[in-house]
Amino acid sequence: MNTQITEKIEWEPTPKQQEFIQIPFSVDEALYGGAAGGGKTELGLWLPIVYGFHNYPAFKGILFRKTFPQLDKSIVPRAKLIYERLFRARYNDQKHIFTFPSGATIFCSYLETDDHARDHDTNEYNYAFFDELTHFSEFSYLYIAGSRVRSSTNLPAFTRAASNPGNEGHLWVRERFVTPAKDGNVLIQDESSGTCRIFISAKLTDNPYLTKNDPNYINRLHLLPYAEQRAKIHGDWWTFSGQVFDEFRTVKFPDEPENAIHVIKPFTIPEWWPKIVSIDWGYTHKTSVHWGAISPDSRVIIYREYVSQKERISSWTSKLLTRGQYDGNIVARVIDPSADQDRGQEKTIYQQVCEETGWRVEKATNDRISGKMLLHEFLRWKPRPPKYIPAEGFDLDRAEFIFRNYGLDARREYEEMFLPDPVEKNLPRLQIFDHCEELIKIIPILVYDDKHPEDVKKIGGDDPYDDIRYLLQRIDRYLIQVKKDSEERLKLESILQDYSESGNVTSFYRKMEKFEEFNKKNLGVRRHRSYKRSFGSVE
Repeated sequence: MNTQITEKIEWEPTPKQQEFIQIPFSVDEALYGGAAGGGKTELGLWLPIVYGFHNYPAFKGILFRKTFPQLDKSIVPRAKLIYERLFRARYNDQKHIFTFPSGATIFCSYLETDDHARDHDTNEYNYAFFDELTHFSEFSYLYIAGSRVRSSTNLPAFTRAASNPGNEGHLWVRERFVTPAKDGNVLIQDESSGTCRIFISAKLTDNPYLTKNDPNYINRLHLLPYAEQRAKIHGDWWTFSGQVFDEFRTVKFPDEPENAIHVIKPFTIPEWWPKIVSIDWGYTHKTSVHWGAISPDSRVIIYREYVSQKERISSWTSKLLTRGQYDGNIVARVIDPSADQDRGQEKTIYQQVCEETGWRVEKATNDRISGKMLLHEFLRWKPRPPKYIPAEGFDLDRAEFIFRNYGLDARREYEEMFLPDPVEKNLPRLQIFDHCEELIKIIPILVYDDKHPEDVKKIGGDDPYDDIRYLLQRIDRYLIQVKKDSEERLKLESILQDYSESGNVTSFYRKMEKFEEFNKKNLGVRRHRSYKRSFGSVE
């Protein structure tokens, strides 16, 4: 099929686009896309023309982008070039409507919020096209496709969409179109509604015009990391550009070391390993609970997950008690701090959880940025780069100057710059049992927030991510405290050993006073003031 009118403007579908065009109108929904350069937007604009719907007075179509600036920048200019120049349609800039000589209309619109979808109440469209579907919420898409795409004439009614992987709607789009048939071209029937949908996977190599016009483009893409290659060239929906946690691995890529893996087979967790439980409560949103065990080398194993929705507190807390009754050595439990907010009820969510479980529950730390950075650190499987060492080497005079002016801790920090880094044998520090499916599913699809670039964008179903932030922040505090306690014990043992060998009471008291001063400064507590009573008999 070749369409050519004036000014050398032409469009000929690629073989893959032709597959999409040939989808019967009886297939209610279809998604086209995946890799870069597949010609997705162009396909959506041309479909009504290819089918000849612009010649039918009763035809009503609509083209969607997420925001008006996106619509105004990418859809409208190209649509004007095709519809106005080639088919003599008139464009109304105020109403954003193309009207063809036959009377057929194609609207241009955006759905930045769910309320914008409701603005289309009472409207009827024969054809709806969503450009970059993963930018939209599931509600907005289903509201239009399920209730506004309909026909009271003999014309068909159907929804088509195109998208690359990524963005806030990645998960629901993948679950709806890709997961049932990863390679596409398989008809998917909705069990509840009986409607049909299909996914047509487009790879970069499916666009011969792009590879012909820029033959070196694919070679440049091969210079990217393997994960990026999978997304750009093959349209892989399990790895894509824009991921926050692009280091997360469910499988090891060929060019990576053996430890580049986060999802593992379950094994028996020793009862004596310290364990922490984290709860992100919800009702309309999901309740998400995870159990983390801390290995002797400070690696965290997520060994259990519980996720539910619209379940009463008494029900899910009872299940938590049952699931964790044989764990042993639970050292802390934390809950989303919003659980303690006053919602006008007799008791807060926090109080209800404590009463139902009988647990002592702490309110979690909800610092989103530090939580994100901590997850990055626990997911890291590459060794840290070598630390900076001053070219002049260790200088004893410099060390003494630092000690006189800044104290002992500063001198130690200077000295440690010249010590070799310990070999990191516990990377990555976070691994997840493969049956914790909700957490495994959400981590790789999280993207950055456009308005807060340092933060993760909130999306539907991200409750397990919030929960894992709470869990890791509590585990990090636990490990820091354990390290401090260990250092404290070693110092105390050294003081006692020195006293045992020398019998010097004056030296002992001086060391203990410095030890207590150190504890007060660094730990905020004074736990050994009883030493004067304990050792009073030695005088």
